[in-house]
Amino acid sequence: MTLERFFAWLVVVFWGISFLATKVVVQVLDPFFAGFLRFIFAFFFLFLISGGRPKLFNKNIVMAGFWGVFSYFAFENSALMFTEPTNAAIIVSSAPVFFLLFSHLVQKKKTTSKMYLGVILSFLGVALVVLNGRFVLKLNPLGDLLAFGAALSWVFYTHHIESLGSLSFRENAGIMFWGVVFFLPFSAGKFWQISEMNSIVVISLLYLGLVCSGLAYFLWNKAIERLGSRTTTNMIYYIPVVTAVAEHLLKLKLPSALLVGGVVLVVIGLLIFEREVHYETEDSTRGMRKDRTEETRPSAD
Repeated sequence: MTLERFFAWLVVVFWGISFLATKVVVQVLDPFFAGFLRFIFAFFFLFLISGGRPKLFNKNIVMAGFWGVFSYFAFENSALMFTEPTNAAIIVSSAPVFFLLFSHLVQKKKTTSKMYLGVILSFLGVALVVLNGRFVLKLNPLGDLLAFGAALSWVFYTHHIESLGSLSFRENAGIMFWGVVFFLPFSAGKFWQISEMNSIVVISLLYLGLVCSGLAYFLWNKAIERLGSRTTTNMIYYIPVVTAVAEHLLKLKLPSALLVGGVVLVVIGLLIFEREVHYETEDSTRGMRKDRTEETRPSAD
């Protein structure tokens, strides 16, 4: 396992546990104000690490802050006001499917039927994990539509991160800065809620801000840079798995057969996808070598 893949796995664990911390926070704070505090902690963390020189004025940094910090959490938190958490979790987990479509149709990346098969199998596995035996969904058109907005927001965020190329702490601090700026108008009248915070809420916010946003976003963006946007985005499928396992451990419950089956389906789907990416990369490398050989071969004339 490469260092980048290990870091991506670490982020998956951080984000999987983050749902439990978020649940603690939003029981006391307004969701938008909670998001504002979370990302202002993240900004100052990255600001200090970057030496106080965040990179701010770049189109992709501004748009990454809008889509991946503000828009994603605004859609997700708003969706939970109208729809069931189960609906939101399944719909948001469809982000890798949408990104595969986006990379195929918009970015014109080569995509095979086995890649689609892999991401769809993994999505079905996530659905089994999240539902865990509850096969009846209570649909809410507005809430479910907002959840789709969160999934699409992450697609656009990934696109802008990929467009940036190499990201240092300076760029990541800039992304957090613009996220805070976009959250500010929705949080201006909520500062009185700070007096309602207890020690558990503060600890949860510090975990969400410093670990899940400050450190994790940096590591995730590095994984996109080194492993590729498709491979990294597909690892989102493991986040609900981590959440479900963490909940079972906290409640000292054994995982159900459906949860285990869902995890197996997620793994199988991602293995199919990774294998196909590996073959496509090898074919592309062989093609490039063949082209270079033909270019350097002496002419018969």
